[in-house]
Amino acid sequence: MNTYKFARTFRGFKPSSVIEYLNNLEMTYEKEIKEKQEKIEELKKENEELKNTLKKLEEELSKLNEQKIKIAELLIIAQEKAEGIVSKAIEEGENKKRALLAEIEEHEKLLQNLKDEIKRIKGELQSFISKFDEKTVRDSQSELQEESSIM
Repeated sequence: MNTYKFARTFRGFKPSSVIEYLNNLEMTYEKEIKEKQEKIEELKKENEELKNTLKKLEEELSKLNEQKIKIAELLIIAQEKAEGIVSKAIEEGENKKRALLAEIEEHEKLLQNLKDEIKRIKGELQSFISKFDEKTVRDSQSELQEESSIM
């Protein structure tokens, strides 16, 4: 505060000087109070705006968290489905493999049976040919002997 010198009178300070000082002091304080009240109003408005912004951000964060949870749940479901598909594909592959191996085994048995049958028929044919050759040779010899005896 500024130092103020009051004018003096017979019984103390001059009343008009004191009143002037008090009026000046009152005006100064009223001005400061008004400035402070305006600042308070500005801060209240700013505070309200910040509260609204905070509320909006909290709502947005909440929505994002909900979306994050949903995405996580969907990823888990997708992973489970993918694992199920892979598992099913492996199982089907194994079943087809077993079926093909069984079919190959059947074909191998059939092939072996056919080979055995061919060997048997070949043996019979060779035996038949041998018998035929023997008979032909015997018949030829008989004919030769008959011809020789006729002559």
